[in-house]
Amino acid sequence: MDFVIEGQGDEKRVVLSGALTFVDNQKFKQLMASLEENPAKAVTLDFTAVEFIDSGALGMLLLFCEQCQSKNISLSLHAPQGQVKKIFMLSKFDQLFSMQKTG
Repeated sequence: MDFVIEGQGDEKRVVLSGALTFVDNQKFKQLMASLEENPAKAVTLDFTAVEFIDSGALGMLLLFCEQCQSKNISLSLHAPQGQVKKIFMLSKFDQLFSMQKTG
C-alpha cells in the first residue's frame, strides 16, 4: 500500500493505492500519525486505486474509524472498485461508513 495525503485545512483526502493488507499495519500507523499532526474535520479515504484488501486491513479501518469518531472527525470512503467494493459490501462497511461513488 502507498498513500498520499492531499488537501489543506479542515478537509483531507488520502489517496491509497496497491493492496491494503495487514502487512501494511506500520504504514497505516504512519498515515494515522500524519493525520494527527495535521488535524482535519473531514477525512476521505480514496480507494479508487486499491486493488485488494484483506481482513486485517478491515480491522485497521475499523480502528481508524474509532479514532476519527473520538476526535469528531467525519470519515468517508471514496470509490472502492471490484474486489474491494465486494468485500466492503459483504462486511457491511457500506453501513458503517459513508461511501462515495466515483464522479
